[in-house]
Amino acid sequence: MAKIIPGTYSIADYGRYLEDVKAFDAAGSTLPISKTTTNTWLISDAKDLDHISYLVNDTYDSEEDANPFAKESTTIFSPAGTNILAGQNFLLNMAGFVGYFEGMINHPYTITITHPADLVGVSALKDSDPSDTKDHFQVKRYAEMVDSPLMYSVPNIGEFTVDGMDVILSVYSPKVESITAESLLPDLERMMTAQKAYLGDINDTEKYAILNYITAMGPDDAKGIGALEHNFSTSAVFRENMTSQDLIDVISYEFFHTLTPLYIHSTEIQNFDFINPKVSEHLWMYEGFTEYFAQHFQIYENLVTEDEFMSTMSAKITASMAYNDSLSFTKMSKNVLQPEMKEQYGNVYKKGALMAMCLDIIIREKSNGERSLLDVMGQLIKIYGAERSFEDDELIPKFTELTYPEVGQFVQKHVVDGVPVDYGHYLAKVGMTKTQQKIQGDIVFMVGDIPYLKMDQSQTHFLAFNPDDQNLFYKQLGIEEGDVFLEFNEKPMVGLKVPEFLTLGYKLEEGSPISVKVERDGKELTLEGEVRNNYSDGFGYEFTDTSKVELKNQWLNQ
Repeated sequence: MAKIIPGTYSIADYGRYLEDVKAFDAAGSTLPISKTTTNTWLISDAKDLDHISYLVNDTYDSEEDANPFAKESTTIFSPAGTNILAGQNFLLNMAGFVGYFEGMINHPYTITITHPADLVGVSALKDSDPSDTKDHFQVKRYAEMVDSPLMYSVPNIGEFTVDGMDVILSVYSPKVESITAESLLPDLERMMTAQKAYLGDINDTEKYAILNYITAMGPDDAKGIGALEHNFSTSAVFRENMTSQDLIDVISYEFFHTLTPLYIHSTEIQNFDFINPKVSEHLWMYEGFTEYFAQHFQIYENLVTEDEFMSTMSAKITASMAYNDSLSFTKMSKNVLQPEMKEQYGNVYKKGALMAMCLDIIIREKSNGERSLLDVMGQLIKIYGAERSFEDDELIPKFTELTYPEVGQFVQKHVVDGVPVDYGHYLAKVGMTKTQQKIQGDIVFMVGDIPYLKMDQSQTHFLAFNPDDQNLFYKQLGIEEGDVFLEFNEKPMVGLKVPEFLTLGYKLEEGSPISVKVERDGKELTLEGEVRNNYSDGFGYEFTDTSKVELKNQWLNQ
């Protein structure tokens, strides 16, 4: 069974979820079998082997924490996990159910799944069985099977076609009936239409499946919020307060992984070792470029404003400073499975995306606006593609050869050597200047990094902490110092853990209706009004140098 799978960069040890592993000959007699490691079994007299059987536990029942990237975490990231809920939901990330025989990892697999007629399976795979109770899939090798998750549930499905690509969305939301594929589809279609326009001929995906699992965050439910990319699908986990914007934010990123590592990847990914993995040193490209494109396409296709795009990139600059800003990204990537490097992995979505932004600006400047980072990726796809990998040490020279010496110098200095980047220097090339700004916070219970909360002695109730009257959300509703929080838009707040509590106030839309029930002086009060978000002092970038307007426009909207 797989110890690790591509895209997760942490040890999973799926073998620990198997029980009662047995081996049989053609007559049905058992063969000697012994477990040699967490993920491997040795079958004696294997020349007589006919079939094996085993039981599988799902991972959602035993998640220990919500952060699989924590230094000592052993929890499988929920979108890479498995769920077995009889009669309701089966989330099948196949690495949790199927293994391989040594030396046979590139043999084809036939997968047959029987299921009740009212539980419909959705995946990017093609079902060749017309039956309503049996699905039949074929894949070329083990890696393709691991790359193809399935989800079975009562149908909550939406579909559309954009530029020759069929998109299917399956939603499992057992407690919140308003979260439906139908309600999410319009915004999803608008976003993916823009993505296809942005990518143009670079993307030729025929079918893309999105498996959307809504968790109640209970003790036996998924706790890791986010998504895991696959070449032709995404498995995603959201909380019960998710919106279509949450889906867009996640899928816009995951879909760009169809560029890399689908079409541009190293030998370590092409010939992935599921037991003793060797990690490519180029996460700076796989994850950083993907995150940058996920943000850049939105301004390029007029889904967000220039201010919104620059606010997002400015926030990444601030967030990146929480990591080691002098760390070599190739070194971190190559050693990401080590605990001290695992803690730095999150910076690929911050500094990785920012370095991609700088490279895009350099390429546009040196080509007088005629080429972009996306164009270079298109060239790399023509050289490599899905079936041809590169060796780690050949990518940077090839990347430099296709672009300009300045690109190679940037990659060597900042990506390889880890020298901190002066983002202002590159943004000045497109007329952007650093300015002091008021930054909107993400969580209404906080102003900047300061929580306006405390807990009572029983550690079950959250109290409003409001010493300076600077929390605009509290001021708008009339929340006072010492108020005991009871309900938030009719959802109980008592007994929640800190992450669950803070999530209630995460990214609320300015001006939207809000109702908070509190206890004050022994009496219950319902405070109603409109959301007012909090702001703190920060910085951003604004366009001030009109002499650079042409390059700026080529970068952002031409």
